[in-house]
Parts: sequence; structure tokens; C-alpha cells
Amino acid sequence: MRQPREVSDTGLDPAGAQTGPAAAGWTRPAKVVGAGFAEVVDLTRPLFSGMPVFPGDPPVSVLGVRTHAKDGYQVSQICLGSHSGTHIDAPRHFFPNGRPLDDFPASSFVGRGLIVDARPAGAPRTAGTAGGPTPVFLDAVDLADRLQPFELRSGDFVLLWTEAAFLTEDAARLLLAAGVSLVATDGDSLDPRDDPDSKGYPVHNLLLGHDVLLVEGLCNLERLGPGPVTCAFLPLAIAGADGAPIRAVAWR
Repeated sequence: MRQPREVSDTGLDPAGAQTGPAAAGWTRPAKVVGAGFAEVVDLTRPLFSGMPVFPGDPPVSVLGVRTHAKDGYQVSQICLGSHSGTHIDAPRHFFPNGRPLDDFPASSFVGRGLIVDARPAGAPRTAGTAGGPTPVFLDAVDLADRLQPFELRSGDFVLLWTEAAFLTEDAARLLLAAGVSLVATDGDSLDPRDDPDSKGYPVHNLLLGHDVLLVEGLCNLERLGPGPVTCAFLPLAIAGADGAPIRAVAWR
């Protein structure tokens, strides 16, 4: 059994780096009772030093610069990329003249969502890395079948419960034609990386090119299950941002 790292009473390791949730013996509860709501489900992955990031992105580091023991209070220095953990992509992520996050009103991040069970039955899960197993895709025909029981309205958010499957470009076009304003996934990305058949990032280019926001890295979708929800995907208010970590929650 893996032994947890030593953690001080400040929540920082002896080297001054904040430890991850598993190492600290702490797990954020998925469901939180909120005022006026029967249940609010946290869909956010915790941020911690050394957590996995997309290849080439800056590492995540949370360091203690002030401690209760020495200073009487705690302050942390947080270093991370704009697409670390559970995050949102703005058009600026792929387009030099695309809209940055701060060009979208706050109302763009809160709205009616639809959780779609898009898990490929019996298919192997893969991150689509070079030399690895062939990525698993959800195409337009399969996605249309998964959407059929529900009403999808213009302006809705779609939350794809994929367990690491990816969208094909025609599936993304189906969502675009439906008028959705945001597409989210529990995978690390809607496009596989290093897949020679993908020709770049077709889903990102298509959706972001039409001002559809993208959210990646959700968790706990199984706690809600398929169907309509209300969502809040609130990013950090960073000027000119191509993306940002978010606190993602949903309730029904």
C-alpha cells in the first residue's frame, strides 16, 4: 500500500509544497447541500502540486510562502497553466483573434445543461497517446441516439459522460447545429492528442470557431446520471484569458 507523504499541521509538506488530496488523506465530498437546492454536486477535480497536466503545459505547483507556525497565518503561491485541472477553453485558445474569456458575460457560464451518457459500451479506455491503443470515438449517429430521449434546446450546455472517449467532427457538428453554447466532457480533452487520423484538433477548431465554450476534466457525473441539470462553470477572472481553471457544480 502506498504510504502518504508527511503532512504538517499547515497542510504543506516539509519542502513547502502543498500535498495532493489523496496524500493528505482528504477527499472533497461530491455532493454538497446548498441553500435553496436539494443537492449540489461538485464536478471539479482538485488542484495539487504534481498533478497530471497535458503534455507540454506548465506543471501545477502550490507552495507555502507564509505559515501559521512562523507567521501566524497561511499564504500559498499557486503556479499553473490556464488549462490545468477542470478548466474552460475560450475561442482565444485556438484563434489569435478569438474571444477571450473575459469577453463573455458571467451568464455564459451558468445555465441549463444536459448530461449525456456517451460511454462506449465495452470499449477500451485510452487517452490517445502516440504508440498507445486506438482512441475510442463517439460519432454523430451514436450521439444522436444518446440524445434522443431528451429535449436539447438552443443555448443549452451538453455534458458528455464519456469515460475518456472522444467526439468525431460530425458529432461536434450535430451539437453545433443544435445551437448548444457549451460542450463539456469528463475526459481530459474532446480531441485525442497525437492521433494521425485527427488532423489536428478538429472538434476544438469547429466549436471554438463558432464561439462554443469547451469544458474539460469534469468528474462525478455518475452522481447525477443522465438528464437535465442546472450548471455553473465559473472561471477565474483573468484578463485576455485563453482558458482558466473553473469550479464546476451542477444540481437538479
